[in-house]
Amino acid sequence: MKARLVRTKLAITTCLVLGAAHVGSAQAVEYDPVASGTTTLSLSAPFSRLLAAHHVSIEARGGAKRKGRKIVLPADGGEFEPLQGTGTVESEGTIVFVAGKHKLPFRAIVFKAKRSPLYAKVGGGQLKIASGAKPASKRKGFGFGFTATGLKLTAKIASRLNKKLRLGKAIAAGQPLGTLSSRVTSATVHLLAKNRVSLAMDPAFVDKLNKLFVSLNPIAPAELGAGPTLSFPIGSESVLSPDGSNGLIKTGGALELLQLGSAQLFWQEPWLEPGAATISAETDLEPSPPKAGKQPRGPLLSLGTAQASADPSARTIAVSGQTATLTTSTAEALNSSFSNGKTTFAAGEAIGGISYLAQGH
Repeated sequence: MKARLVRTKLAITTCLVLGAAHVGSAQAVEYDPVASGTTTLSLSAPFSRLLAAHHVSIEARGGAKRKGRKIVLPADGGEFEPLQGTGTVESEGTIVFVAGKHKLPFRAIVFKAKRSPLYAKVGGGQLKIASGAKPASKRKGFGFGFTATGLKLTAKIASRLNKKLRLGKAIAAGQPLGTLSSRVTSATVHLLAKNRVSLAMDPAFVDKLNKLFVSLNPIAPAELGAGPTLSFPIGSESVLSPDGSNGLIKTGGALELLQLGSAQLFWQEPWLEPGAATISAETDLEPSPPKAGKQPRGPLLSLGTAQASADPSARTIAVSGQTATLTTSTAEALNSSFSNGKTTFAAGEAIGGISYLAQGH
């Protein structure tokens, strides 16, 4: 009885641990990198009047631009999470407060989507510029918009301005600073684990396989349909740029090429790598020995230029008819496996066309 109770407790503990791990993975935060955009600091009228009264001017340098009470900073980095509305936007440019011969530059300016939203390198280190903000965010296609109102100067920044610009105690902690807004687009978006990547096989390639009595056999969740057309499900951890030119699409399943009495060639879990213009896979050539056996992931097919179309409102990216051709190593593997070493297959030979509809989070 005692042993049974111990086993029961162990089983319950294991279930709880696995359940907690599952919940944690389901709630994992996935950030999209910032590609471009701007952050705009709109100074409040009282703060602008205070500076003017003490003969303090503001200069925008290094890509930053000033338009009246607005200072516009180009985004050059950061990341955002489109579901929870959190993120960070790193900015190019410098804001310089000038009073006569005295200057105080704000460099490496960063916007954060929280109640203390503005940071910059002032003097020797990064400091919090403003706090007490009311942050808000909104999805905008493949990008995001952040706003923060009610910004107030921190005590450290007020002290730095007074000291460096020789203002005495003119600027106080809690001085209303203004508002912030940031509009950014993503370099790549995380994809939902839905929809499939299709490979419509080239008739000439299929004809060669048929003449060599090589069959195509999908291994679930890969599927083989009419045409013939192979398809593989888009998996989690896949990312893609809105123009389809960069990212990594991980698919599931495998394809077996079988010549009875001779060899089996497996292409397992193909990954689309648009930036490298390739499809990679783990290969397995059996029987081993004398065949090579399992091989690490490497280039399987080369990809032609993608003709992508994006729908920002639906957050979808569609690619149709992207040519896939044999790499040198894949052609050699096919020849050695099924053609007795003859050059039946050649590098650059079309194997088919890639199409898919990717859905962003």
